[in-house]
Amino acid sequence: MLMASEVVGRQIAVRDGGQIAGKIKDLVVDSTGRQVIGIVLSDGVFSASRVVPWKAIQAFGPDSVLIDSAGSVAKADEIPEIKAVLDTKTKIKGLKLLTTAGKDLGKITDFEFDETTGSVSGFELSGGLFSSAFEGNPFVPIPASIELGKDVAFVAPEVEASIVASGGLKAVFKHGDKPGEPEPQPGPDSAPPQN
Repeated sequence: MLMASEVVGRQIAVRDGGQIAGKIKDLVVDSTGRQVIGIVLSDGVFSASRVVPWKAIQAFGPDSVLIDSAGSVAKADEIPEIKAVLDTKTKIKGLKLLTTAGKDLGKITDFEFDETTGSVSGFELSGGLFSSAFEGNPFVPIPASIELGKDVAFVAPEVEASIVASGGLKAVFKHGDKPGEPEPQPGPDSAPPQN
């Protein structure tokens, strides 16, 4: 799993011909917020942007992202699926996350995705209800339903209970796991553990 912010700025290296096609400016996520569908290169504006569709990506390395060929780099308006998303100008990062009951869960500052499938696994938040509840930023695993808008993304009220510490699904803590937090000790009325 990678955070989107970890890949922005990495070079795009072309396997066929061994050239550098540019750097990653942003990731394009579909209108459901669940799937990365491509990469925007660091030049151009919206439909004039150069993009790479997800199917052309071979690997996300620590310094570069490998794509199959220079022919996979295209103008955004040549790939309808990517153009449609860019034309709406809706971005996941920066959206306020609200429950449908009106509770502010925070602002989406980043998202985690699977670098082999492009599936989005969740969103990192800042501010809102959980701003001081965790060391680091709160993280919400991808909810069953999310409505993306221009300024706000809406989720069901139950999503509030799924929020964990930042670091994505790897950072779920149980009592006693946080540094400096002691394991609970049995009291005098506690029964011994059953084997």
